[in-house]
Amino acid sequence: MPSLITPKAAAANETMSHEYVLGIDVGGTDVKVGLFDYQGQIVASDRTPTPSLGTPIAVFEHALRFGNNALGAEKTATSKDHCQITAVGLAVPGVLDQATCQLKEVVNLPGWLNVPLLDQMQAQTGLPCAVLNDANAAALAEHAMRNLGHQSLALVTLGTGIGCGLVLGGRPYGGDHGCAGELGHIAIDFGDASWPCTCGSRGHLETYAGAAGVQRRLKDRIADGVAANEPADITPREIARRAEAGDPHCIATIRETAAYVGRAIGMLCQSVDPAVVLLGGAMTFGGPDRPTGRKFLDDVIAEVRATTLVQVGTQVTIDFASLKNNAGMIGAAKFASLAAQIDHDAHH
Repeated sequence: MPSLITPKAAAANETMSHEYVLGIDVGGTDVKVGLFDYQGQIVASDRTPTPSLGTPIAVFEHALRFGNNALGAEKTATSKDHCQITAVGLAVPGVLDQATCQLKEVVNLPGWLNVPLLDQMQAQTGLPCAVLNDANAAALAEHAMRNLGHQSLALVTLGTGIGCGLVLGGRPYGGDHGCAGELGHIAIDFGDASWPCTCGSRGHLETYAGAAGVQRRLKDRIADGVAANEPADITPREIARRAEAGDPHCIATIRETAAYVGRAIGMLCQSVDPAVVLLGGAMTFGGPDRPTGRKFLDDVIAEVRATTLVQVGTQVTIDFASLKNNAGMIGAAKFASLAAQIDHDAHH
């Protein structure tokens, strides 16, 4: 991973190699914490079930305790007497009001709604802190890894739901209402028979290209429904396996999914015009490691080019994401390092 700070900042502070950043990625299942040096290398990491921690304050206490313990071990290993944590970053799921750093909508995190996360974290740690949406954190991590500078990147996550993290002009972007990048809720079917979405609207991408939508479309494609010896829900992994084995129904379902995803990405590209769009999550049908995944990507690219201006569709780079489960934690640390640098500049 590239440096979490700019070369100029590093040159201005000779002790920067003794300074560290905490990145916290909170999900409904686990809380991931990483201690990073300012060269972007992970020093130590931890994963703890979210329910065992519960409240935001408990998460911050756990993260700081872990960070200080890891820092103590780092001091012993490197003989650096002045090691210190200088910033803490937090990535959270849901709709985040960036102005107040409060979650306005979130699933599986009871007690996190309308909590002033930034204020609580700064009070708990006494350090410069930063809070951002987890999709934007992952996008920021991928952006940093590619050294994109002031260029823009979108990270589309395909899974049970469909989300999108945005980095515009080199900075994560959540929108004025915390809903920027909600690609899963772009309408792709405007007909009277369009499928209802869990959000209460109809015809949204997530309804057709999320995991349940893909399973439903496969069942509809099989003339007599799923045979008696079939599982009730064929997993996307199994759909990909069958496609590689030549199952025409699975091949057609994956190609149709690529068309839906490609059209939505085309709308995104036509509106935002990013330099890079990445696909991540569990619903990439094997991703770069499998022929079906690579064909899925090719079909997405073809659909983007077919539905956008030539200047847009032919110039955007569309590929698979690289950082997987660590992306949110890395992005949170990156965002915190930016906040620390801004704080440092403001006081000097």
